Amino acid sequence: MDKGESIILSGNCSNRDHLTSNDLIDLSNVRVLLCDTDAESCQEVLALLKKCCYQVIPVSSVVDALDALNSQGPCIDIILAEASLLISNGAKIFNFIKLDINLKHIPVIMMLDEDEVPLVLKGLVLGATDYLVKPFSSIELMKLWTHMKRNSSKLVY
Repeated sequence: MDKGESIILSGNCSNRDHLTSNDLIDLSNVRVLLCDTDAESCQEVLALLKKCCYQVIPVSSVVDALDALNSQGPCIDIILAEASLLISNGAKIFNFIKLDINLKHIPVIMMLDEDEVPLVLKGLVLGATDYLVKPFSSIELMKLWTHMKRNSSKLVY
């Protein structure tokens, strides 16, 4: 393997893709907080995330999300949440993350249905890093780790 080339685990956890990067990312070490109030949608996204080898903490409400952030926040690498849940209740999740120095580096990715696209701007203004429109594939979810890399380069030490 050439210098600067890394192996990234993907798909069924046994396929390997080569990327030119200085970082080795093992997706099985990436913890995703999945926030989705729709049980069926949550199960579908959970299955896709697990197929990508992510560790997943599923929650179904703002209260559960805040509890997970309180108890496991510094260990969470990415928050993947439905946009309406993030924006509801006065954007409690965004405000909680912004006020905690140990959490504000965590990228927040919004999940939207096609008819919710107008929520994108509001979510981005509130602090979302990016968004995905449902339905999405495991290939899209496999790339979530790139948001960790982007956010870590913005940190000031």
